[in-house]
Formats: sequence, C-alpha cells, structure tokens
Amino acid sequence: MTIRDELDAINASFSRAYSSGDADAVADAYTEDARLLFGGQPIVRGRAAIRDLFRGAFKDGSEATTFETGEVFGEGDLVVDVGRVVTPTGTGKYVVVYQRGPDGRLRIAVDAASGDAPRPGG
Repeated sequence: MTIRDELDAINASFSRAYSSGDADAVADAYTEDARLLFGGQPIVRGRAAIRDLFRGAFKDGSEATTFETGEVFGEGDLVVDVGRVVTPTGTGKYVVVYQRGPDGRLRIAVDAASGDAPRPGG
C-alpha cells in the first residue's frame, strides 16, 4: 500500500465518522498531543480537548462532509497532506501533518483547516 492509499483510507474513515457525528471516532484519528488550528479560535491541544470540541460541534447534528487527499509530502514517520474538504454548503482546504505511532498507524499531529468562502468584510 502506498502512502497515498493509506491517506485515502484514513480520509474515507474520517469522512464517515465526521458525517455521522461520531466525535469519539474523529478524535481517535488524532495523536494524544495533537494540535487543531481552526480560524477564529485558539489552538486546541490534545485528543481529549479535540474530542470535546467535536462533541460540542456535533451536538446539533452533523452534515455530510468529505475529506479528499491532495498533495502528499514525505513518507515514513511524518507525512503532510494538503487536501480539500467538501460539504453541502461549500468547500475548504486543510493541511494535516500525520505522525506514525509505535503501532504503525498514522494519526493527525497537526490539523489546520479553513473554508474557501471570503471572510466577512474582506
């Protein structure tokens, strides 16, 4: 399996978990000390805090969301994916740094995402 195949499988699983509002499965994709960088809020640090953020976000439901592997850099223990997010209301992009753990699994160490819509007043 290539790194791209591995990332495609991770993104498919992440998309299913996100679309179904499964905050536990979403959080499991992150390393214990992951950092989540979303616009308009401070850095969220750690899997537990990321889980709490998604539990709050999914409280009123979730929407079908697809995460698509884009440009891939690196291999082995650190891999970067510059990809695309598609929702029913728009598109966005992300930069994710994956780190391979002792179990051999790639998990998200750093996640930075933003929407493609123009910023208000900008």
